[in-house]
Amino acid sequence: MRLAVHEFGSGDRTAAIVHGISGSGLLWQDFAERLSRRHRMRVLAVDLRGHGSSPRAEHYRLSDFTDDLIETLPSDLDLAIGHSLGGRALADAAEHLQPRHAIYLDPALDVDAGVAGRRLLTYRMAGPVVARMLSVVDPAVPAPLRRRLRASTRRWDRFMALSVVQELDAHRVEPAPPPVPSTVVKATKSRLLRERYLERLKAAGWDVREFLSRHEMQLLKPEALLDALEDVLRAPTRALSSV
Repeated sequence: MRLAVHEFGSGDRTAAIVHGISGSGLLWQDFAERLSRRHRMRVLAVDLRGHGSSPRAEHYRLSDFTDDLIETLPSDLDLAIGHSLGGRALADAAEHLQPRHAIYLDPALDVDAGVAGRRLLTYRMAGPVVARMLSVVDPAVPAPLRRRLRASTRRWDRFMALSVVQELDAHRVEPAPPPVPSTVVKATKSRLLRERYLERLKAAGWDVREFLSRHEMQLLKPEALLDALEDVLRAPTRALSSV
């Protein structure tokens, strides 16, 4: 499936962003525009199948999400960023796309269906709840972002939710050397990634970091997140290193 793509900014390099299960490409506008301004990047933010402006589908297999990325995104990316479900799909697509660096934000690489299932119970009200939380945490968050948050959860296909969680549970990423230089960022206030699993990723050669935030770090602290990744964003072709 060819996915809808939202383009932000321009520059000498190209980055792709892949959102999570309850998001859309437009929710990343603030982060994408900041990334573009700071690093002169053209940023492509996709809408996964069943999300945003992309079509709904009969199937929501993990392989479908991965194949969609391969079909939609260029193979000469300087940077690819995946969040949650988007990180899991990117993990499988990275070998084909070969971005110069991949960044995984609290990715669903090792999902426990029970934990994920409980999280899904909150998705119906996720947009309004997160919007209110953002307005309290940071009064400077603009009203357009709060409106996009509310709209996002109205536009996704809830039919896919159970299927996606089952797929993630059945197809966990076994720690192994990554196909491209890769950084994993764990949100400290999220339970999605276990410490034991992160240690195995480190041992396999992944750059593993922690960031003080909830799961939706790119919405809550976009500037601080870019600061934390500055070394990777400045030099996306660098060798892997432990942090």
